[in-house]
Amino acid sequence: MPFDRLLCATDFSSDAQAALHRAAMLAAEHEATLEVLHVVSQPSLEALRQWVPDPAGFPERLVRAAREELEGCAAAAAKEKGVRIDTRVVIGDVTQSILEQAAAADLVVIGAHGTNPLKDLMLGTTAERLAGRCTAPVLIVRLPPERPYGRVVVAVDLLPGSEEAMAAALALAATATLTAVHAFDVPFDGMLQRAGVAQSHIDHHRARAHHEAVEKIAAFSRSVSGDADRFLAFAERGHPALTIVNRQKAMHADLVVIRKRARSLVESVLLGSVTRHVLTDAASDVLLLVE
Repeated sequence: MPFDRLLCATDFSSDAQAALHRAAMLAAEHEATLEVLHVVSQPSLEALRQWVPDPAGFPERLVRAAREELEGCAAAAAKEKGVRIDTRVVIGDVTQSILEQAAAADLVVIGAHGTNPLKDLMLGTTAERLAGRCTAPVLIVRLPPERPYGRVVVAVDLLPGSEEAMAAALALAATATLTAVHAFDVPFDGMLQRAGVAQSHIDHHRARAHHEAVEKIAAFSRSVSGDADRFLAFAERGHPALTIVNRQKAMHADLVVIRKRARSLVESVLLGSVTRHVLTDAASDVLLLVE
């Protein structure tokens, strides 16, 4: 999975600045092109017209100021990372404008939170809305980048397509320690206990499920990298989101890779509960892939 064309969307918040610098770092690592986009919200612009006593030329002045700030931020990041960065300012709906520009990108990079934390809390972040609709992989940046990704957790459900998440992790962070994390459930586990089945039999049942998960991760690792041990295998009985987040924190991983599965038309534009919990609770950047 090549990452040749990167798009970074910014609103000049602190998380957006971290996203810009991570995007520039990745552009240097992958010798990729990088465009940085700022969207001036059309609804907000219209609302401001009602408050500005003399609106003549105001939209033009605002866009010009945004362009100057964007070019300044991009120039600093380009100089620091030794890459070329193109800039673009557009007026429109924020999410839709980013989606339109993302159509030609291999990776979209965006900060986890914007300039309005209260709005993020009530309505969801632009990152969440974008992640629910974007067909390109979306890298949601939470941490100020200090170095290339070093420890990566890849969430796998072991269904077909899991290897795509592993391949994306390998492509994005080829030198990192990669761990494939799977949360498994044992069919009829609770019923076996209530039915009086011996604990030793239940433990054997759980051990078998764990072994099968580890073996499947090794098979995926071999198919993706040619090495069954390239991805460390971690399998644990439990809730997927909690298992992924706990493992990220235990490893101090700086990136989680997760694949959003759409099993219905509604799910194709909404984030699933596991994905949303990981985006909210992981103390790391998150690379989100879609089916």
